[in-house]
Amino acid sequence: MKARLHRLFSKNILMNQLMTIYSFLLVGSIGIILIGYTILTVNFAKDDSKKVLDTVSRELAASIQVKDATLSGILWDIALTPNQFDNLNQFMTLPISEYVEYSLDNWRETQNNDFFPNVLNNLFYSFPSIQTIDIVWDGRKDYLHADTKKTNGVFLQGKPMLSKKFTLSRPIPIPNTREIVGHIYVTFDDMFLSKDLANDYAIKTFVFDTGHQVVYEHGTSLHNPKIKKIVEEFQKTGDLDRTILQKEAVFSDEVVKGLTVLTILDKSNVTKDILRSLVPVWGVGLFVIAFLLVSLKRVFSNYAKKVNSIVSVTKEVSQGNLSAQIDTTDMKMELCDLSDAVNDMIVSLNQYIQDVYVLEVKQRDAHLRALQSQINPHFMYNTLEYIRMYAISKDQMELADVVFAFSSLLRNNIDQSKTIDLEAELRFCEKYVYLYQMRFPDSIAYHFIIDESLKNFMIPKFMIQPLIENYFIHGMDHSRIDNAISVRATTHDSYVEILVEDNGKGITTKRLKEVTEKLEGSDKLLSGSIGLENVYQRMQNYFSNGVELMIESQIGVGTKIQIIIYQSKDVSVDV
Repeated sequence: MKARLHRLFSKNILMNQLMTIYSFLLVGSIGIILIGYTILTVNFAKDDSKKVLDTVSRELAASIQVKDATLSGILWDIALTPNQFDNLNQFMTLPISEYVEYSLDNWRETQNNDFFPNVLNNLFYSFPSIQTIDIVWDGRKDYLHADTKKTNGVFLQGKPMLSKKFTLSRPIPIPNTREIVGHIYVTFDDMFLSKDLANDYAIKTFVFDTGHQVVYEHGTSLHNPKIKKIVEEFQKTGDLDRTILQKEAVFSDEVVKGLTVLTILDKSNVTKDILRSLVPVWGVGLFVIAFLLVSLKRVFSNYAKKVNSIVSVTKEVSQGNLSAQIDTTDMKMELCDLSDAVNDMIVSLNQYIQDVYVLEVKQRDAHLRALQSQINPHFMYNTLEYIRMYAISKDQMELADVVFAFSSLLRNNIDQSKTIDLEAELRFCEKYVYLYQMRFPDSIAYHFIIDESLKNFMIPKFMIQPLIENYFIHGMDHSRIDNAISVRATTHDSYVEILVEDNGKGITTKRLKEVTEKLEGSDKLLSGSIGLENVYQRMQNYFSNGVELMIESQIGVGTKIQIIIYQSKDVSVDV
């Protein structure tokens, strides 16, 4: 198995490399598609769940408002006016025979048919959403119950047995005094527009009264113990732990007509729905990947096998077996041509070695030694000049300038002179910076200024160039496009000042202090700053009247190197 994997991923076999690359591209492409689809599915599921929850919550709230309005209408019909209340009170307190006489007397006086059983019956026709009506009257041990089958009502012993359907209650006050003498309980059907939608998404809905007791609930039982505990705690204390609930579920809570509407969608249900939709897609995707990889392996394996046979023969030849030949029986198309060519080459090579190998090797060795002895700096200059002229002939002026600058740098480096005039040193530095400009176009600016009287001022060769090189090696910020360096050479009464400034990364305060102290207190070579120590010591040795080198730097702002070369008052710098 290990050997097979080694052959599969061997970097020395192009076909295996191609197969590996294509496999990674294939798996990567399908993987990206699957991951993208997964992200979209998850986001869509979350958004869709929130929208559905909002829809269910909104329509349940609207349903509560409608049912509350219905209850208000019922109270309007049975106990709004003193006459209506008196009729209800007589029905609830008098024996039925006496109430019938009361109702007949009232009809004779007012011609109004306010017989309360008929009023109840009319309520069920006026409000089809009503399931039951229960009226509890203070002082009575029984209560009036009416439903869709017994619309005229019947008195039952005990207290109303409220179902799990949606039930609203209101106190019944005396119209003039507002004294509460009873309560009415109306149970409605639990149909609201998004009931099926809530079932499809396993949304649990609760409606709590002002005492935090459930007056209505819809949906399957809560299986998440944390959510269940939060609901139970709310029923006890009235406090809803939204922090934990938000972690476990998508939810909405609002107060409608004094009732708290709580709508909950367990996130685990959302996750299950997402997995149910993703598992088939991922299954198909993985199957496609496996199928394509197997197909790809079969396509490449035969080709790779033939290529390996060619490679094995060439290795035998490289090890000295010049009698080896490639079997071309199963070779086709370009592999057949390649095999024939290799076989012919082996035959020719074998014959060649037998005839002239030793002599040819000796002649080549002699020729190479002769060529090597002819190579000198002038040959390199001429070659670079030829390249420059060829670039000019092809209108490649930028390339020609780069070659010219490099050639100039090469001449200057090979030149054995120990001193150079300041103008030539700056010209050399300009070409050095120019080459960096070509390497980092539109990222570097430079500015060199020299007093006219200092052009022929002699200095040690490579006195300024290492300072500029230090900037490009250590100070340049490649993430910026406004990198800049300047060199200014000015003359004063008793000294010459050379100022090298840049806007690079800068030097830390600790390191700057260390370098400055060593420059001021030691003549020995320092470590850790490329070129700076060498420049300073050579300046000290060359300028007899004294020289100073001062460094100022700030992180993120840049570095300034000031060189002061003292001169005798009777010595002119214009030499």
